Amino acid sequence: MSVSLEKIDMLMERANISYKEAKEALEAHNGDMVEALISLEASNKTASSKTGPRPNRPHAHHQGHSRPRPQNDFFDDLKRFFDKMHKTSFVIGNSTKRLIDIPLTIAALLILFTMPVSLFILILPYVFGYKISILDNDGKNIDIEKVFESPKKKDDEDRME
Repeated sequence: MSVSLEKIDMLMERANISYKEAKEALEAHNGDMVEALISLEASNKTASSKTGPRPNRPHAHHQGHSRPRPQNDFFDDLKRFFDKMHKTSFVIGNSTKRLIDIPLTIAALLILFTMPVSLFILILPYVFGYKISILDNDGKNIDIEKVFESPKKKDDEDRME
């Protein structure tokens, strides 16, 4: 008896078995999915998807199935980035007084949404003798020039020393 590929694929997914095992089980039970699955479970041929890797499948016509997401995906990295930005402070002040001390995420959003005005406002502290600083979680000043420095430039400076 001929068994359809759809039934074989479905049994492969449900029982977590190879193509050959699924085809043989379906042929032995005249294409009856339920009987084939019961038979496979009774003979302990089904593999739990939680106990180990799935068997290799020789064909690639599983368009409806998604792959598992990698452990460190884009959204986890993005979350860590914004968490680190929120713990970093944007400070305008001098050695004795801080005029503004807000999280860097808030400062970035304010600058982004008020772009023409914020560029003018960012020049004002220097006119009145204040300094703009970005402080990390421990209160240490972050040197922005080093963060955005190219690796080639760093290598050239290391060779000169």
